[in-house]
Amino acid sequence: MGKARRSLHFLRTAWIAHGLNDMYWFILPVLLPIIKQEFNLSYVRIGLLVTSFTAVTAIGSLVSGYMGDHFGKRIILSGGFVFVSLALVFCALSSSYWQLLFAVALVGVGVSTFHPSMIALLMDIFSRRRGAVLGTFGLWGWVGTAAALVVISYLTGRTLSWRQIYLVMALPGLVFAPLFYRDLRHFGKRHRSAQREEAETIYSGRGNFSRLAVFFAANMAITLTFYGVINFLPTFMVDARALSVETASYFLVIAIGGGMIGSLVSGRLSDLFPPLLVMLVAAVAVIPIIFLLTLSVKLVSLAILLVLFGICYAGIHPPQNAYLADLTSMYTRGRIYGLIHCFAILVGAAAPGIIGLIADKIGLSSALKLSILPLGLAVLLLFYLIYLKRK
Repeated sequence: MGKARRSLHFLRTAWIAHGLNDMYWFILPVLLPIIKQEFNLSYVRIGLLVTSFTAVTAIGSLVSGYMGDHFGKRIILSGGFVFVSLALVFCALSSSYWQLLFAVALVGVGVSTFHPSMIALLMDIFSRRRGAVLGTFGLWGWVGTAAALVVISYLTGRTLSWRQIYLVMALPGLVFAPLFYRDLRHFGKRHRSAQREEAETIYSGRGNFSRLAVFFAANMAITLTFYGVINFLPTFMVDARALSVETASYFLVIAIGGGMIGSLVSGRLSDLFPPLLVMLVAAVAVIPIIFLLTLSVKLVSLAILLVLFGICYAGIHPPQNAYLADLTSMYTRGRIYGLIHCFAILVGAAAPGIIGLIADKIGLSSALKLSILPLGLAVLLLFYLIYLKRK
């Protein structure tokens, strides 16, 4: 098999891997009501389960990205699926809350191995049409998210216990890991130190460092807005628009559908236009969308706005990763992706708490309107980066 065909075959494998990895993120949230009832948990203990998974995934992303750069990505990526599958089995076998808390943290360790090394590897393999590659890759993450919601809801409806569902969800990773390891044999190897030192010298100048710092700040501001809004959308639709919980859940799936579209479109636009410009357009466009969401009453207009919100939300990621690929070397890319993924998860975990505190003071609708402010800061920072690039 020629190099081009090997690369395309591996890209298809990467799509499946992304969908599978993103499925793991939603197992716990969907099963929490059942787990709460069995262990008779308080809301604090439920929150601690989610926090342990999120915090470990964030820190693990930083570590795994660094390890992938230094020791090669083959073991990190394929081993992650084995690790997370065994951790899911441990979750199913947990006989106490504290065992489950530890097992959920182990799931976070396994999940954290994927995104930094996988995106860095794709950017190493594909130096052209990176936007299209990232857009399709992102699409499969959204497919995995939707699949998780559908599969777990279906299994729950078939009267399977949450332990049985954890065991079922552990199986795909165990089957996929050896196939993934085989497909990684031509990729993900450790780079020679001489080449690494030369590239790091080229990419470690003050200009690149300052651009990275400004870009990271913009990304954190964007994450604060998007994560805060998307986590409160179902609650807002139930409390402020008097929809049922089931209907609100369907509307969230509509936003996910918009995310699929946004990933594909923004990826291809990133090949035609500067990635920073694509990010800027998505960030500016979503400001009136969020504002109108808080005012909309009709279900049709809500659905349309949620599709547009999903398009803008997903439209940020392909150009973001394409821009970072242009700004970093192949020998340090994993740790940079790991760092931004770590920061994004931590900020994303804090965002709902911040919005919640504001909502308690001034109401949820007003809090969602105020959540636009960090996005405004991000827009200014992106304008500044575009200005620096044109100087």
